[in-house]
Order: sequence, then C-alpha cells, then structure tokens
Amino acid sequence: MRAVTALCLALAVVPAVANADPVDSRVALLDRDAAHARLWFWTFTAAYSVSAVAQTTLAFAFEDPGLRIDSAVGAASSWLAVGGMVISPIPRVWRASEDAHRAGHLDAAITRAADAESTARAWFNHLACGTVAVTSGLVLWIGFDRPASAALSFSSNLLIGELNLLTIPRRSARWRDRPVVRWQFAPALNGVQIVGVF
Repeated sequence: MRAVTALCLALAVVPAVANADPVDSRVALLDRDAAHARLWFWTFTAAYSVSAVAQTTLAFAFEDPGLRIDSAVGAASSWLAVGGMVISPIPRVWRASEDAHRAGHLDAAITRAADAESTARAWFNHLACGTVAVTSGLVLWIGFDRPASAALSFSSNLLIGELNLLTIPRRSARWRDRPVVRWQFAPALNGVQIVGVF
C-alpha cells in the first residue's frame, strides 16, 4: 500500500516539475550583478569617505606643517574620490535589476546595466584617476618639496583608483558583448553543410 501511495505521489509530482518554469538565467545574472554592484559601490564609498574625514581631521589637528600638508592633499584626493563615487553610473546596475523584477523586459535591463558598467570602466575614468594621482604627487613634490610624500601619494592614489576601476562589476557587459553563433546551411561539394557564423 505504501509503495502504491508513493508511486501515485511521484506520478503526480513529475508533470508539475516538468511544467514548472525554470528560472531564467538572465534574472540570475542580473541578481548577481546587482549584488556585486551594491557591494562594490558601498565598500568604496565608505572607504573613501572614512579616509576623507580622517585626513581632513588630521590636516587640522597636526601642528607639523609637513604632516599637515600631507593630510590636506590626501584629504583632497579622498574627497575627489567620494565625488567620483557619487556620480558613478554603477547604481544603475541594481536599479536595472529591480526594474527587471518589477516589469520584466530582461534584455532591456541587461542592456542598461551593461551600458552603466561600460561607462564606469571607460578610458576617461582611468585618465581621471591618473590625473588625480599625478596632481597630488606634483603638489607635494614641487609645491612643498616633499618627494617621499609625493611618491607615496602618487602610488597610493594610482593603485587604489585602478583597483576601484578594475573591480567594477561587468557580468551584464560580458553577457551583452558575448559572441552569438548563428547556424545556417551552406552549399558544399558533397551536398549541404551546417556553418556557424559569429
């Protein structure tokens, strides 16, 4: 009797499972991309903000003029980084995911998220990062004759700025830019062959 009941339950469940809609891979991609975007955005925004507030406080607290100017230049660089995070297009990544859950339109949401990721990784962001690094180094080196502080400021600004840009999420951009294969028939000497076109 138990075997018959188990068999009846199994036969009732199998069609329901077979007809269940699988989770669209694009939804999973948008969700993972949105989670990465939030983590990236809030981690770097918090780190830059803490650095900016701390260095601004130190610039006012130090009595040594050299340390004061080092802190002031570091604070200026950190505040510029905070400003860069405020205007970053990355929040559009998780907004695209929320819109996709609310209204559907998965391909449009992926395109919007991919455009935001591409803009955030564009060449002008690397140029801005290098400009801030070079400017902070030159101000300390030429303006205040502090070559060691200049080297430290230049290298730290460049490394942290490039780390920021290189860790930007890019799942949606990779999905959008993936090669798509189209299969078609083509004549051949011995008949017809199937050809994949990228």
